[in-house]
Amino acid sequence: MTRFYSIRFRLTATFIAIILAVMIIISFFLYTTLERYYINNFADTLERSGFLAAEFVAGHLRGQVDSVRLSALAENMSRQSQARVIFLDQQGMVVGDSMRVGGLLNQTLDNPEVAAALNGSVSSSTGFSERVQQPVMQIAVPVQDGDGNILGVVFLSASLEEVERILNDIRRFLFLATVLAMGIVGGGSIALARRFTGPLEKVTAAARKMAEGKLDQHIEISSGDEIGRLANQFNIMAKRLNYYTSNLKKFAADVAHEVRTPLTTMGLLTKALKEHEMEQEQQKDFINDLDNELERLTALVNDLLELSKLEKNEIELEEIEMNHFLRDMLGEYQYRFIHAGLELLDEITTETCLVNAAPLQMRQVVSNLLDNALNYTPSGGTIKVVLQREEEEAVTIVEDTGCGIPEEDLNYIFERFFRVDRARSREGGGTGLGLAIVSEIIAKHGGRVWVESEEGVGSKFYFALPLAESQDVMKS
Repeated sequence: MTRFYSIRFRLTATFIAIILAVMIIISFFLYTTLERYYINNFADTLERSGFLAAEFVAGHLRGQVDSVRLSALAENMSRQSQARVIFLDQQGMVVGDSMRVGGLLNQTLDNPEVAAALNGSVSSSTGFSERVQQPVMQIAVPVQDGDGNILGVVFLSASLEEVERILNDIRRFLFLATVLAMGIVGGGSIALARRFTGPLEKVTAAARKMAEGKLDQHIEISSGDEIGRLANQFNIMAKRLNYYTSNLKKFAADVAHEVRTPLTTMGLLTKALKEHEMEQEQQKDFINDLDNELERLTALVNDLLELSKLEKNEIELEEIEMNHFLRDMLGEYQYRFIHAGLELLDEITTETCLVNAAPLQMRQVVSNLLDNALNYTPSGGTIKVVLQREEEEAVTIVEDTGCGIPEEDLNYIFERFFRVDRARSREGGGTGLGLAIVSEIIAKHGGRVWVESEEGVGSKFYFALPLAESQDVMKS
């Protein structure tokens, strides 16, 4: 039952119905036109024969009428015109009949055609003859003298059997043409429907497998039409869904791993405090370790919540002057740089760089980048913060002289929980989410973030935001 509701069936049935309707309409008009043509042509031929006979018989109807001679003349004309020929006088009496046996000689022929002809008009009609059991055409032509006086009538009756045979052949031809057209269109529509629905069936099958959890689906379609574009978009969707699902699974596994580590440590420390006698100084160390692990777990939860907020909520922007914003933040970090034995360089442009941003989120971006530089730059190193105006963007650079990032890791540095040196990051208290948060925030602001690094030399982290002036120009 389902196949009767399929696109393939409906498309094929629609094409066949359309061609059937078109062929019926064309056949009807063509048959009607040809029928009219043959009937009119037959009537014209019969009428010409009637006028020709009227010219011949006009002299014989003046004065004394010779029925034998007129019948012979009618018989001769009948052979030429392939019709029964009857001559009538002014009173409508038959004075000559091409049918010698069973004819109407000396009888009055009373019908509308003869009456019209006696009044000077040519009249014709078609009907079915009971005598010959055939359709016939009858025509009556007046016989006139030179002064236009009516001398009699020439009445002709001819079988339409030949015309009917031709029309039957035409009907048969049109019927066969309709059947042939339906067959060709039906076959073509089936092939065309298969070509259209084949890719759709592939998409349906792939979607069904994806619903079952098999997300690695790809449809091979070479056409560039709408269905091809649909399949291409499906492939893109499937690829992204597979990517996001894989990332989600990886993210869940990473979260579980990151949470398990401090929880395990906290469990061991708590168990040791409960089961072993310790001096006060040793207990204090254990409690400090518990506090550190708790802070790390709290920081991880906070970062996860921050990422969740970034994905769900729209941000409220306000105009920020990045020059003053960065200088204020560097002032706050000054003591930490001195304590870590690092030199801080400020290369913030004096040009005004106004951007539309959320202050708290921008503060988090800069904090994460500075914390990242602090964690990976050894004592005696240098950290430089640069702000420069480039075309329609304000570009901020945080450059360090730390350990750098291996080239193979550069493409993954902004992914969640990715660490170049996992052990060192944990020792420094990092959650592995700082750069991911930076990337999410900058993307929310319509900006760009990227990194340049050389292992053993240092790293440069860039983020670019559209200038408020250029945004105002684009809006206007």
